[in-house]
Amino acid sequence: MSTILSDSQTDTDHPYPQSWVDRLLRWMQGLPVPVPALLVGIWIVLITIVHLTVWHEGILERGTIDRRVLMINTWIPYSLGFIYYLERTAAEALTAFRPALNMDEKTYAGLRYQFAVMPRRGVVISLVLGALLAYISLRMYPEISSPFMDTRLAAFVNMALSILGSAFIFVAIFMTYRQLRLIRQTYAHADRLDLFRSGELYAFSGLTLRMGIGWLIVVYAGVLFYPALVRNIPWAVTTGLVMAGIVVSFITTLFDIHKRIRTVKEDQLFEIDGRLQAAFSDLHRRIDSGDVEKLAPLREVMDALLVERGVVAKIPTWPWQPGTLAGFLAAVLLPLIGWGAQLLLQRLLGL
Repeated sequence: MSTILSDSQTDTDHPYPQSWVDRLLRWMQGLPVPVPALLVGIWIVLITIVHLTVWHEGILERGTIDRRVLMINTWIPYSLGFIYYLERTAAEALTAFRPALNMDEKTYAGLRYQFAVMPRRGVVISLVLGALLAYISLRMYPEISSPFMDTRLAAFVNMALSILGSAFIFVAIFMTYRQLRLIRQTYAHADRLDLFRSGELYAFSGLTLRMGIGWLIVVYAGVLFYPALVRNIPWAVTTGLVMAGIVVSFITTLFDIHKRIRTVKEDQLFEIDGRLQAAFSDLHRRIDSGDVEKLAPLREVMDALLVERGVVAKIPTWPWQPGTLAGFLAAVLLPLIGWGAQLLLQRLLGL
Protein backbone atom coordinates (compact mmCIF):
# COMPACT_ATOMS: atom_id res chain seq x y z
CA MET A 1 0.00 0.00 0.00
CA SER A 2 1.62 3.21 -1.12
CA THR A 3 1.97 6.26 1.05
CA ILE A 4 0.28 9.53 0.23
CA LEU A 5 3.54 11.46 0.30
CA SER A 6 6.86 10.12 -0.84
CA ASP A 7 9.78 10.01 1.56
CA SER A 8 11.64 12.44 -0.69
CA GLN A 9 9.19 15.18 0.17
CA THR A 10 10.67 16.92 3.19
CA ASP A 11 9.20 19.62 5.38
CA THR A 12 11.46 22.21 3.74
CA ASP A 13 9.67 21.62 0.42
CA HIS A 14 6.33 22.81 1.83
CA PRO A 15 4.83 25.86 3.54
CA TYR A 16 4.47 24.15 6.92
CA PRO A 17 5.87 21.07 8.64
CA GLN A 18 3.91 17.90 9.22
CA SER A 19 2.11 17.35 12.50
CA TRP A 20 3.22 14.48 14.69
CA VAL A 21 -0.07 12.71 13.90
CA ASP A 22 0.85 12.73 10.20
CA ARG A 23 4.33 11.51 11.04
CA LEU A 24 2.82 8.70 13.09
CA LEU A 25 0.57 7.67 10.20
CA ARG A 26 3.45 7.79 7.72
CA TRP A 27 5.50 5.61 10.06
CA MET A 28 2.61 3.14 10.32
CA GLN A 29 2.30 3.05 6.52
CA GLY A 30 5.97 2.11 6.29
CA LEU A 31 5.51 -0.99 8.43
CA PRO A 32 4.95 -4.41 6.82
CA VAL A 33 1.57 -4.70 8.57
CA PRO A 34 -1.44 -2.93 6.94
CA VAL A 35 -2.57 0.20 8.77
CA PRO A 36 -6.11 -1.15 9.46
CA ALA A 37 -4.59 -4.22 11.12
CA LEU A 38 -2.34 -2.00 13.25
CA LEU A 39 -5.33 0.07 14.36
CA VAL A 40 -7.25 -3.06 15.34
CA GLY A 41 -4.17 -4.16 17.28
CA ILE A 42 -4.06 -0.82 19.11
CA TRP A 43 -7.72 -1.22 20.02
CA ILE A 44 -7.14 -4.73 21.36
CA VAL A 45 -4.21 -3.52 23.47
CA LEU A 46 -6.26 -0.64 24.92
CA ILE A 47 -9.29 -2.73 25.86
CA THR A 48 -6.99 -5.37 27.32
CA ILE A 49 -5.28 -2.78 29.54
CA VAL A 50 -8.60 -1.42 30.80
CA HIS A 51 -10.14 -4.84 31.40
CA LEU A 52 -7.06 -6.08 33.24
CA THR A 53 -7.21 -2.95 35.40
CA VAL A 54 -10.89 -3.23 36.33
CA TRP A 55 -10.51 -6.98 36.94
CA HIS A 56 -7.51 -6.35 39.20
CA GLU A 57 -9.40 -3.66 41.10
CA GLY A 58 -12.44 -5.87 41.54
CA ILE A 59 -14.73 -3.51 39.61
CA LEU A 60 -15.69 -6.32 37.22
CA GLU A 61 -15.55 -10.05 37.67
CA ARG A 62 -12.57 -11.64 35.97
CA GLY A 63 -13.40 -12.59 32.40
CA THR A 64 -16.32 -10.16 32.18
CA ILE A 65 -16.26 -8.01 29.02
CA ASP A 66 -17.97 -4.62 29.26
CA ARG A 67 -19.31 -3.04 26.07
CA ARG A 68 -18.59 0.47 27.37
CA VAL A 69 -14.92 -0.41 27.69
CA LEU A 70 -14.99 -1.73 24.13
CA MET A 71 -16.59 1.50 22.96
CA ILE A 72 -14.67 4.21 24.80
CA ASN A 73 -11.33 2.74 23.75
CA THR A 74 -12.37 2.75 20.11
CA TRP A 75 -11.91 6.51 19.71
CA ILE A 76 -8.12 6.57 19.50
CA PRO A 77 -7.76 3.95 16.71
CA TYR A 78 -11.02 5.11 15.10
CA SER A 79 -9.81 8.72 14.87
CA LEU A 80 -6.43 7.68 13.48
CA GLY A 81 -8.14 5.41 10.98
CA PHE A 82 -10.61 8.13 10.03
CA ILE A 83 -7.81 10.64 9.41
CA TYR A 84 -5.82 8.06 7.44
CA TYR A 85 -8.87 7.16 5.35
CA LEU A 86 -9.77 10.79 4.64
CA GLU A 87 -6.22 11.57 3.59
CA ARG A 88 -6.11 8.65 1.16
CA THR A 89 -9.59 9.36 -0.21
CA ALA A 90 -8.70 13.03 -0.67
CA ALA A 91 -5.53 12.10 -2.57
CA GLU A 92 -7.52 9.85 -4.93
CA ALA A 93 -10.19 12.53 -5.40
CA LEU A 94 -7.62 15.22 -6.16
CA THR A 95 -5.94 12.95 -8.72
CA ALA A 96 -9.29 12.45 -10.47
CA PHE A 97 -9.89 16.22 -10.37
CA ARG A 98 -6.42 17.11 -11.72
CA PRO A 99 -7.50 17.69 -15.38
CA ALA A 100 -9.84 20.48 -14.24
CA LEU A 101 -7.01 22.40 -12.55
CA ASN A 102 -4.97 24.74 -14.71
CA MET A 103 -1.89 24.88 -12.49
CA ASP A 104 1.74 23.82 -12.72
CA GLU A 105 3.04 20.71 -11.00
CA LYS A 106 4.64 22.62 -8.13
CA THR A 107 1.37 24.36 -7.25
CA TYR A 108 -0.52 21.09 -7.59
CA ALA A 109 1.98 19.32 -5.33
CA GLY A 110 1.43 22.03 -2.72
CA LEU A 111 -2.33 21.56 -2.93
CA ARG A 112 -1.94 17.80 -2.61
CA TYR A 113 0.27 18.32 0.44
CA GLN A 114 -2.40 20.48 2.10
CA PHE A 115 -5.02 17.77 1.57
CA ALA A 116 -2.72 15.08 2.98
CA VAL A 117 -0.97 16.86 5.85
CA MET A 118 -2.25 18.84 8.83
CA PRO A 119 -0.25 21.78 10.24
CA ARG A 120 1.30 21.30 13.67
CA ARG A 121 -0.38 24.24 15.35
CA GLY A 122 -3.90 23.21 14.38
CA VAL A 123 -3.29 19.66 15.59
CA VAL A 124 -1.85 20.83 18.92
CA ILE A 125 -4.78 23.19 19.53
CA SER A 126 -7.24 20.41 18.65
CA LEU A 127 -5.53 17.98 21.01
CA VAL A 128 -5.63 20.48 23.87
CA LEU A 129 -9.31 21.34 23.32
CA GLY A 130 -10.30 17.68 23.14
CA ALA A 131 -8.32 16.81 26.25
CA LEU A 132 -9.84 19.72 28.20
CA LEU A 133 -13.37 18.70 27.21
CA ALA A 134 -12.83 15.13 28.41
CA TYR A 135 -11.20 16.23 31.66
CA ILE A 136 -13.92 18.76 32.52
CA SER A 137 -16.70 16.35 31.58
CA LEU A 138 -15.31 13.53 33.71
CA ARG A 139 -14.66 15.83 36.68
CA MET A 140 -18.12 17.38 36.56
CA TYR A 141 -20.01 14.20 35.67
CA PRO A 142 -18.05 11.22 37.05
CA GLU A 143 -21.13 9.01 36.69
CA ILE A 144 -20.39 8.86 32.95
CA SER A 145 -17.60 6.37 33.58
CA SER A 146 -18.98 4.81 36.74
CA PRO A 147 -17.94 2.33 38.08
CA PHE A 148 -14.66 2.50 36.16
CA MET A 149 -13.48 5.52 38.18
CA ASP A 150 -14.11 4.03 41.63
CA THR A 151 -10.48 3.25 42.45
CA ARG A 152 -7.36 5.34 42.02
CA LEU A 153 -5.70 3.03 39.50
CA ALA A 154 -8.87 2.52 37.45
CA ALA A 155 -9.57 6.26 37.51
CA PHE A 156 -6.04 7.04 36.30
CA VAL A 157 -6.17 4.52 33.43
CA ASN A 158 -9.67 5.42 32.27
CA MET A 159 -9.14 9.16 32.66
CA ALA A 160 -5.93 9.02 30.61
CA LEU A 161 -7.45 6.96 27.81
CA SER A 162 -10.66 9.03 27.75
CA ILE A 163 -8.64 12.23 27.47
CA LEU A 164 -6.54 10.76 24.66
CA GLY A 165 -9.63 9.52 22.85
CA SER A 166 -11.32 12.91 23.04
CA ALA A 167 -8.11 14.64 21.93
CA PHE A 168 -7.82 12.45 18.83
CA ILE A 169 -11.50 12.98 18.01
CA PHE A 170 -10.86 16.74 17.96
CA VAL A 171 -7.93 16.22 15.59
CA ALA A 172 -10.30 14.35 13.27
CA ILE A 173 -12.74 17.27 13.57
CA PHE A 174 -9.96 19.68 12.60
CA MET A 175 -9.09 17.45 9.63
CA THR A 176 -12.72 17.44 8.49
CA TYR A 177 -13.10 21.24 8.64
CA ARG A 178 -9.80 21.68 6.85
CA GLN A 179 -10.58 19.31 4.00
CA LEU A 180 -14.05 20.78 3.45
CA ARG A 181 -12.48 24.23 3.12
CA LEU A 182 -9.86 22.88 0.71
CA ILE A 183 -12.56 21.23 -1.41
CA ARG A 184 -14.37 24.56 -1.78
CA GLN A 185 -11.13 26.32 -2.73
CA THR A 186 -10.20 23.60 -5.21
CA TYR A 187 -13.51 23.82 -7.07
CA ALA A 188 -13.25 27.62 -7.07
CA HIS A 189 -9.93 27.34 -8.97
CA ALA A 190 -11.17 24.73 -11.45
CA ASP A 191 -11.12 26.73 -14.68
CA ARG A 192 -11.08 23.64 -16.94
CA LEU A 193 -14.09 21.84 -15.52
CA ASP A 194 -15.71 19.63 -18.17
CA LEU A 195 -19.39 18.76 -17.76
CA PHE A 196 -18.95 15.60 -19.82
CA ARG A 197 -16.25 14.15 -17.54
CA SER A 198 -18.24 12.88 -14.58
CA GLY A 199 -15.04 11.74 -12.87
CA GLU A 200 -14.13 15.39 -12.40
CA LEU A 201 -17.62 16.62 -11.51
CA TYR A 202 -18.07 14.03 -8.77
CA ALA A 203 -14.42 13.61 -7.79
CA PHE A 204 -14.97 14.69 -4.19
CA SER A 205 -18.43 13.20 -3.69
CA GLY A 206 -17.01 10.02 -2.18
CA LEU A 207 -14.86 12.04 0.23
CA THR A 208 -17.75 14.17 1.49
CA LEU A 209 -19.96 11.09 1.81
CA ARG A 210 -17.37 9.30 3.94
CA MET A 211 -16.97 12.38 6.12
CA GLY A 212 -20.70 12.50 6.79
CA ILE A 213 -21.04 8.80 7.55
CA GLY A 214 -17.89 8.82 9.68
CA TRP A 215 -19.28 11.51 11.98
CA LEU A 216 -22.71 9.90 12.11
CA ILE A 217 -21.00 6.80 13.48
CA VAL A 218 -19.33 8.87 16.21
CA VAL A 219 -22.57 10.55 17.31
CA TYR A 220 -24.80 7.49 17.14
CA ALA A 221 -22.29 5.18 18.80
CA GLY A 222 -21.62 7.67 21.59
CA VAL A 223 -25.30 8.08 22.43
CA LEU A 224 -26.02 4.35 22.05
CA PHE A 225 -23.27 3.11 24.35
CA TYR A 226 -23.14 6.13 26.67
CA PRO A 227 -26.67 7.56 26.95
CA ALA A 228 -25.55 9.50 30.04
CA LEU A 229 -23.49 11.72 27.72
CA VAL A 230 -26.70 13.43 26.62
CA ARG A 231 -27.11 14.75 30.19
CA ASN A 232 -23.48 15.85 30.33
CA ILE A 233 -23.80 19.60 29.69
CA PRO A 234 -20.19 20.31 28.56
CA TRP A 235 -20.16 17.27 26.27
CA ALA A 236 -23.67 17.86 24.89
CA VAL A 237 -23.11 21.57 24.21
CA THR A 238 -19.65 21.11 22.70
CA THR A 239 -20.71 18.13 20.61
CA GLY A 240 -23.83 19.94 19.45
CA LEU A 241 -21.84 23.01 18.40
CA VAL A 242 -19.13 20.97 16.70
CA MET A 243 -21.59 18.79 14.81
CA ALA A 244 -23.65 21.82 13.83
CA GLY A 245 -20.47 23.44 12.53
CA ILE A 246 -19.59 20.32 10.53
CA VAL A 247 -23.10 20.19 9.08
CA VAL A 248 -22.98 23.89 8.13
CA SER A 249 -19.53 23.49 6.58
CA PHE A 250 -20.68 20.33 4.82
CA ILE A 251 -23.77 22.01 3.34
CA THR A 252 -21.80 25.14 2.44
CA THR A 253 -19.28 22.99 0.58
CA LEU A 254 -22.01 21.23 -1.38
CA PHE A 255 -23.69 24.52 -2.31
CA ASP A 256 -20.38 26.12 -3.33
CA ILE A 257 -19.58 23.17 -5.59
CA HIS A 258 -23.15 23.26 -6.93
CA LYS A 259 -22.77 26.94 -7.83
CA ARG A 260 -19.42 26.32 -9.52
CA ILE A 261 -20.78 23.46 -11.66
CA ARG A 262 -23.93 25.46 -12.42
CA THR A 263 -21.80 28.39 -13.62
CA VAL A 264 -19.88 26.11 -15.99
CA LYS A 265 -23.17 24.64 -17.21
CA GLU A 266 -24.71 28.08 -17.79
CA ASP A 267 -21.60 29.21 -19.67
CA GLN A 268 -21.78 26.17 -21.93
CA LEU A 269 -25.50 26.65 -22.53
CA PHE A 270 -24.83 30.30 -23.33
CA GLU A 271 -22.22 29.27 -25.90
CA ILE A 272 -24.61 26.74 -27.48
CA ASP A 273 -27.40 29.33 -27.55
CA GLY A 274 -25.04 31.71 -29.31
CA ARG A 275 -24.30 29.13 -31.97
CA LEU A 276 -28.02 28.39 -32.35
CA GLN A 277 -28.73 32.08 -32.70
CA ALA A 278 -26.05 32.35 -35.40
CA ALA A 279 -27.50 29.31 -37.18
CA PHE A 280 -31.00 30.76 -37.08
CA SER A 281 -29.69 34.09 -38.36
CA ASP A 282 -28.02 32.27 -41.24
CA LEU A 283 -31.27 30.39 -41.87
CA HIS A 284 -33.27 33.63 -42.01
CA ARG A 285 -30.68 35.23 -44.28
CA ARG A 286 -30.86 32.34 -46.74
CA ILE A 287 -34.65 32.31 -46.71
CA ASP A 288 -34.78 36.05 -47.29
CA SER A 289 -32.31 35.79 -50.17
CA GLY A 290 -34.09 32.80 -51.66
CA ASP A 291 -31.03 30.59 -51.21
CA VAL A 292 -32.95 27.55 -49.97
CA GLU A 293 -30.96 24.85 -51.73
CA LYS A 294 -28.42 24.51 -48.89
CA LEU A 295 -30.88 24.49 -46.00
CA ALA A 296 -30.54 20.74 -45.38
CA PRO A 297 -26.92 20.90 -44.13
CA LEU A 298 -27.82 23.91 -41.98
CA ARG A 299 -30.74 22.02 -40.51
CA GLU A 300 -28.41 19.14 -39.59
CA VAL A 301 -26.17 21.61 -37.76
CA MET A 302 -29.14 23.07 -35.89
CA ASP A 303 -30.43 19.62 -34.97
CA ALA A 304 -27.01 18.69 -33.61
CA LEU A 305 -26.88 21.90 -31.55
CA LEU A 306 -30.36 21.25 -30.16
CA VAL A 307 -29.35 17.72 -29.18
CA GLU A 308 -26.22 19.05 -27.50
CA ARG A 309 -28.25 21.64 -25.66
CA GLY A 310 -30.68 19.01 -24.43
CA VAL A 311 -27.86 16.82 -23.14
CA VAL A 312 -26.13 19.70 -21.35
CA ALA A 313 -29.41 20.93 -19.86
CA LYS A 314 -29.96 17.52 -18.23
CA ILE A 315 -26.54 17.34 -16.57
CA PRO A 316 -27.05 17.66 -12.78
CA THR A 317 -25.16 20.42 -11.02
CA TRP A 318 -25.03 18.87 -7.56
CA PRO A 319 -21.68 17.27 -6.67
CA TRP A 320 -23.33 14.01 -5.61
CA GLN A 321 -24.75 11.42 -7.93
CA PRO A 322 -28.36 10.41 -7.07
CA GLY A 323 -27.23 7.05 -5.66
CA THR A 324 -24.64 8.70 -3.41
CA LEU A 325 -27.19 11.12 -1.97
CA ALA A 326 -29.66 8.29 -1.36
CA GLY A 327 -26.99 6.34 0.51
CA PHE A 328 -26.15 9.28 2.75
CA LEU A 329 -29.79 10.03 3.54
CA ALA A 330 -30.32 6.38 4.41
CA ALA A 331 -27.35 6.49 6.76
CA VAL A 332 -28.81 9.57 8.46
CA LEU A 333 -32.46 8.54 8.66
CA LEU A 334 -32.43 4.78 9.27
CA PRO A 335 -30.82 4.95 12.74
CA LEU A 336 -33.21 7.76 13.72
CA ILE A 337 -36.20 5.75 12.49
CA GLY A 338 -35.00 2.68 14.35
CA TRP A 339 -34.40 4.65 17.54
CA GLY A 340 -37.84 6.27 17.30
CA ALA A 341 -39.50 2.90 16.70
CA GLN A 342 -37.71 1.46 19.72
CA LEU A 343 -38.90 4.30 21.96
CA LEU A 344 -42.46 3.91 20.65
CA LEU A 345 -42.47 0.17 21.32
CA GLN A 346 -41.08 0.69 24.80
CA ARG A 347 -43.84 3.16 25.57
CA LEU A 348 -46.59 0.96 24.11
CA LEU A 349 -45.34 -2.14 25.92
CA GLY A 350 -44.66 -0.26 29.15
CA LEU A 351 -40.99 -1.26 29.21
